Amino acid sequence: MSQNANVILAAPLWPHGNCSLMHLIRRASQHSTTCWTQCVDTGLSAVQYAILVVLAEETVCDQQTLGNRAGFDKATGTYLIDRMSKSGLLNVETDAANRRRKQVSMTAAGQEMLSRMIEQAKSAEKMLAAALDEQDIADLKRMLSKLSKLQEPDNDATTDSR
Repeated sequence: MSQNANVILAAPLWPHGNCSLMHLIRRASQHSTTCWTQCVDTGLSAVQYAILVVLAEETVCDQQTLGNRAGFDKATGTYLIDRMSKSGLLNVETDAANRRRKQVSMTAAGQEMLSRMIEQAKSAEKMLAAALDEQDIADLKRMLSKLSKLQEPDNDATTDSR
């Protein structure tokens, strides 16, 4: 390893040593996806679920605000919103005041889908956090919020996941 002394330790060295934060986050992401896939049978992704949740709170939302709240970029959002609109879950209209802006709302079918998914999403999160206690969950949420450059969650929100 002398020629690679500056390499970031991206491979798991446990129990023999350290590994990179990038590697651990990638593995956690894989586990998160596995939990979602095992618990949610609707065919919608976690990001699509987040879109429905935001629209349940906001009723009507422009695409940029929706992306900021649900955590997706413009290109991904255009694809997801178009796909969800074609499947009857979302309604997309051009804003009369600004024709470049799209206003997105949830259809009745979208509301039904969200109702169906809530318990499944809770099960996925419970599976994901099964090895963690309440303090671990609060600490992880705080650290991930910091790492993601998101607003730090309120104390009530950090213990609310189980």
